Amino acid sequence: MNAGADSGTRTGNLNSPGHLPGNGNGELCARVLRLCDATEPMLPPGPAVDAVAAVRQRLGERTLRIAVGGRMNAGKSTLVNALLGRRLAATAATECTMLVAWFRRGVQNRVEVRRADGRVYHVPSAPGGGIPRDPARLGSPREEIEEIVVEVTDSLGADDYTLVDTPGMDTLSGLDEVAMRALAQADALLYVMPHPGTGDAEALQALRMKADARMTALNVVGVLSRVDELGSGVGDPWPGARRVAATYTRRLTGMVTEVVPVAGLLAQTAMGDEFTERDTALVRRLAASDSVALDRALYSPDDFLRWADGPLSADQRQRVFTLLGRYGIATAVAAVSSGVPGTRALLGELRRASGIDPLLDHMGRRFVYAADRLRAAAALGVLETGAAAGQAPPAAWPGLDALRAGIDAVRRHPLMRQQELATALADLAGERLALSEPDVASLVTLATGATAPACLGLAPGSTPAALSAAAAEQAAHWRRLEFTAPSRPAQRHARTARELCEAFVFDARH
Repeated sequence: MNAGADSGTRTGNLNSPGHLPGNGNGELCARVLRLCDATEPMLPPGPAVDAVAAVRQRLGERTLRIAVGGRMNAGKSTLVNALLGRRLAATAATECTMLVAWFRRGVQNRVEVRRADGRVYHVPSAPGGGIPRDPARLGSPREEIEEIVVEVTDSLGADDYTLVDTPGMDTLSGLDEVAMRALAQADALLYVMPHPGTGDAEALQALRMKADARMTALNVVGVLSRVDELGSGVGDPWPGARRVAATYTRRLTGMVTEVVPVAGLLAQTAMGDEFTERDTALVRRLAASDSVALDRALYSPDDFLRWADGPLSADQRQRVFTLLGRYGIATAVAAVSSGVPGTRALLGELRRASGIDPLLDHMGRRFVYAADRLRAAAALGVLETGAAAGQAPPAAWPGLDALRAGIDAVRRHPLMRQQELATALADLAGERLALSEPDVASLVTLATGATAPACLGLAPGSTPAALSAAAAEQAAHWRRLEFTAPSRPAQRHARTARELCEAFVFDARH
């Protein structure tokens, strides 16, 4: 169903699983567009009317914008390819990976090059679609290119979101203005970490400060991208990966909603179309070889690639390793040895082993399902910036006052109350907000839940009576904290949390 078709009849009921339409424009985006309609005739040429035009264009798009960011060589482009279901993004350290690249559905496979001087032209895509492997085929030196837009006719992810692949944060002594602008234009962020550390907390803080203050646990998911390389790189990586992910979910409280582990290379292969029957035949030959010799060969990448007395030629070993890596090879061999029939079934096993489905589920619940809120919040940020820019002549004051009042009215809507907790999450992340551990957990749950039961820590499908009771109890707690907390930030955020809980009580009773 078209999410925008019933936007005029939706209520603010947060208890209904249909209150967030997924993609398209729901109630909140419709209100923002009505605000643009009402105020645009009152605004003279300048930043505010430009902001209105930008918001119209943005909300005219059907899909959510999700940026993929992280430090250099984090596995961002590999993850982009997995999410798109095709190898469209350039991988490895090439000049193309140092460009901002947008991936969206189009009427044909093509690449649009946007130069820094404003000139725009199209070049042929790589065979099958995507960024040309040779940077020279883009037609301009990298430093003269602002960004590229990759349009594809069929892709798993393009129906649900537009992906923005950004350069590594260490590139050019941090992100350049183009990359920062791309991140600021996104509605949500996947922050990719191969091996999380203190540098990632600093990088996330830098993103918030330089690109967009909206980037908090409300719309940022961390991705532990190379779980197969944790530890020794052999054996089952998942117990350790889950422990690392849980540890960094706690350490990055307020910055990310969760850190989700994924074997990025395996996900790219399992979700794509490059692995063929011939590759399955190569795996079968490995499965039929001496298991002790295979285990020795998989001890390190070099050992496998130099395994001259094994069943595969050098080129075949290189291909299998490029597609699967050591963990993927071991997983594929085990699947074939257990009787998994055919390439399709084998790819299903590889997909399961990659961990991509929990990430897709998390993106669906946190991003796609919450698209109306995320898109509206991004649009309001653009309008606020435009309304605050520069000195306006007296003739513009009525229009700007109406725009600001309309922004405030949208922000008071029950569905936007949760968005207001973004500043609380930012203060938690920046260690400017001191709360007890239970209150931190409660605040994060309240701020990041996709439904009323999730926000209140209840099971899905909880009755209105249960919702009302839980919300009333939490509202009373936050009301006490509003008057007793030792700091003004804590009191202010407690008031926001209390107002959200009271909105839940009202919705549950009506």
